[in-house]
Amino acid sequence: MSFVRVLAVAAAAVLLASSAQAQPMTMAAAEPGNAPLEEGLPTDGDEASSPVAAAAPIETELEPSAGHQASDVPLPAAEAAKAPNELEKVDALERPEPTLFADIDLANQRMTVKDAAGNTYGPWKISSARGGYVTPTGTYSVNYTSRMHYSKQYHWSPMPYSVFFNRGVATHGTHATGRLGRPASHGCVRLHTRNAKTFYNLVEKHGKKLTKIVVHGTPPYTPAVAERTQRRYAQPTFSPFSFFGSPPPSYQPRKRRHRRQQYGGGYYGAW
Repeated sequence: MSFVRVLAVAAAAVLLASSAQAQPMTMAAAEPGNAPLEEGLPTDGDEASSPVAAAAPIETELEPSAGHQASDVPLPAAEAAKAPNELEKVDALERPEPTLFADIDLANQRMTVKDAAGNTYGPWKISSARGGYVTPTGTYSVNYTSRMHYSKQYHWSPMPYSVFFNRGVATHGTHATGRLGRPASHGCVRLHTRNAKTFYNLVEKHGKKLTKIVVHGTPPYTPAVAERTQRRYAQPTFSPFSFFGSPPPSYQPRKRRHRRQQYGGGYYGAW
């Protein structure tokens, strides 16, 4: 046997010996008990310690829990039907009870005022609508008040201490005190100015929303009175030529004469 062959056999023997020693070390490292712990890896007691759990992908989308519902999920039909009922159960603001009461008796042409404290004012004489006009009946609240109002419909007649309760119908004072106690107005409820002021001050004290006005009864019959229209006529004029033609009209409207303004001692433009 040559020297070269001896060296080859020796080298093969060395390789076989080294491979035999490396195989048990690799198997020992594969045992779980001898595996070294690395920082940041879970222990044997965690479920994620297996390679399969570690390799599982992590889901990024979060699903809503069983106890909560997503905001974009519609309500069930039963709950949607209950929603309007729940809104109806909310207590609405109730209108406060009135504290001032005015009773207007058209049959007796009287007005009585009472408050919540038991104070009574009146009865006062009134004048409701005369024949051809109507004072509305019913239960009303005060719309607005005016300390001094003038009627645009009836020749700017003064209506002191007006308390309006039905559009243009109001209780107010009047200077025609001799007609109180019987129908004489165009629809309003006339009072003595002193009594109208008392009622006006009570309404301002209690408030418009806390005042209740009740108008009832049938007024006594009064004949309808035609409205008089005042027309101004001039005295009949004499014309010397009336004998040759048709006579002039008996009455002619009065003409207003405008006097020319004077400047200095004579008329303007006379010089």
